[in-house]
Amino acid sequence: MRKYIIIISLIALLFSLGACGKSKEESKTMQQIQEKEGVPVRIQTISTETFVQQLRYNASLSGKQESTAQSDLSEVVSQIHAKVGDRVSKGQLIISFPTTAPAAQYEQASTAFAAQQTAYQRMQRLYESGAISKQELDNIETMYKVSKANLESSESMIKVRAPISGILSALHVSQSDKVYPGKDLFTVSATDGYKAVMMVPTQDAPQIKKGSAATAEVNGEILKGRITEVGMAPDPMLRAVRVVATFNGMNRKISFGSTATVNIDIFSKPNCIVVNREHLNFENGNAYVWVAENNRAVRKEVTLGLSDQLHYEVLTGLSAGDQLIVAGKNLVSENGLIRIMAEEE
Repeated sequence: MRKYIIIISLIALLFSLGACGKSKEESKTMQQIQEKEGVPVRIQTISTETFVQQLRYNASLSGKQESTAQSDLSEVVSQIHAKVGDRVSKGQLIISFPTTAPAAQYEQASTAFAAQQTAYQRMQRLYESGAISKQELDNIETMYKVSKANLESSESMIKVRAPISGILSALHVSQSDKVYPGKDLFTVSATDGYKAVMMVPTQDAPQIKKGSAATAEVNGEILKGRITEVGMAPDPMLRAVRVVATFNGMNRKISFGSTATVNIDIFSKPNCIVVNREHLNFENGNAYVWVAENNRAVRKEVTLGLSDQLHYEVLTGLSAGDQLIVAGKNLVSENGLIRIMAEEE
């Protein structure tokens, strides 16, 4: 029995040693493959382009043209007839207040108008029959028009309508809210474009000019526009200058109120070699890149120029046509063998 136990133990030990040996053999094989075929990398062929220096800010997008309706009453909101995101037409009813609101005097105005309308219609018939003069008809017509204007004014207080056509981009009140004169009720944004308002630090403001190109990015969607307003003086509290960018057209994937990254062009220089920040390496204050030459990795020191923190102009060290290693650069070594991967790999 003891003899069988010893034999089984020896067999298990041999299997264990064999497995370890096989693992080491596979590890060596991987290293050998890499040494033989090269470290896999991806490259980008360098070409000249226009370097654009930009300033970046976050801003909320509103309508290029928008109008906000305000309350004329101190009253409770009776009903809201639309919801945010609805397309509305100019004059469409959005919010209503009770017809009994004292300040509006709607019921009195309505009664007075009905009486004047009846009187005016009766006087028209009398005039047509020759029973009254033109002067008498004109007098009653004037009273009729005044009562009609009073009713329309009263009605505009309790029935608040869209001032322009567009999208209902904001509701500032809810049903049953108590509001006061001057309180914002809702905002309608026209569908002819977007606007971004930014408060720019005073040190940046002199670099921004009216008419400068600007883009707004929201979830990968890009809007192109221009700077249309640059404040003349900074806000004393914020120590910042108001800058407005506008963008024509509409994008269904971008809604009003979205937060966008706004890029403002402040300087451009043609025929530059530009490298992304992630493709650069820094050591002891010096910058360098890895390039592919004859299937070997070569380290090249570069001199940098303009920068927007994400992209750098390369003044010396790279030329058009060089093959910049953009993936796998952390695995390569000087003059080490590399394998350039195809796009589909």
